[in-house]
Amino acid sequence: MDDIYSMLNKENPKTDNSNKRMSKEEYAKMMSENRKRLYDMSDVQVKKISGNPSMYLDYLVMLANTDYTVFNTLLVMAQNPEATMLKDSAHWRETGNYVNKGEKGIQIMEPKGEYTKRDGSTGVNYAIKYVFDVSQVNGDVELHQVMRTGDILHALTYGGIPVKQSDMKSNYSVYYSSEDKTIYYCKNLTRDELLNGFIRETCYGEFEKQYGKINRNRDGFIVESSAYILCSKLGVENNGQSITNESVTYFSGMDAKEMKHNLTEIKTLADDVNKQMERALYKRQEKDKKKNQEVR
Repeated sequence: MDDIYSMLNKENPKTDNSNKRMSKEEYAKMMSENRKRLYDMSDVQVKKISGNPSMYLDYLVMLANTDYTVFNTLLVMAQNPEATMLKDSAHWRETGNYVNKGEKGIQIMEPKGEYTKRDGSTGVNYAIKYVFDVSQVNGDVELHQVMRTGDILHALTYGGIPVKQSDMKSNYSVYYSSEDKTIYYCKNLTRDELLNGFIRETCYGEFEKQYGKINRNRDGFIVESSAYILCSKLGVENNGQSITNESVTYFSGMDAKEMKHNLTEIKTLADDVNKQMERALYKRQEKDKKKNQEVR
């Protein structure tokens, strides 16, 4: 009988270390390993999208939908490529939605304060954060409102690059001229042709303002990728043909770090144009508000 109990004790030892509290060093090591795992995941994902034109367009759409950093968008795409709207559980609760039981969170990284490095420079601490897609929560969710056509045109043209109608003979029905810093457009264009052209050429104009005279062969991939992000965000049709034909060649020979740097340039350009559009709409709202007050 004693042998039987001895056997049971071996199989189920009294000492249980499963809930043992980690030391500070053990916890730091675990977090470091988790961060490295996510960095490696983003490296694998950026190589995937750079070698697959269709996946690259999907990445740009996700960037437009989530407005996350390049790094976090790559992480989301690696874990849930169908994600469209993301929040942590607390922010979902604020809108009356709750994460469905058993759903697995998507890991991203968020800044958690600064620290001083040994060389005296400032570094940023990052921690893992769990977010959930709209498909993982219950209840009705209010989707993003698509901007009206008139608002998009106003946001692109108010106080920005001058625009003129022209019967120009060009491969483009809307075209930014570096010579006179003006966007020219043809008449009788469809809504999407006009908006697509204005978004693209505004991106060319902004790129030139930041980096000097544009060369469409050299700069086209970055500029038109930025325009694709904005079109996706604004609900404007864009087949992405100009960038799918070039994506594999453009990224060829780059390592993961170089790819991410280029993707960050693309996102930054799209963000800069988007901020200009938001400022233009704000100025018009303030002007309209002042006008209405004067009428009263």
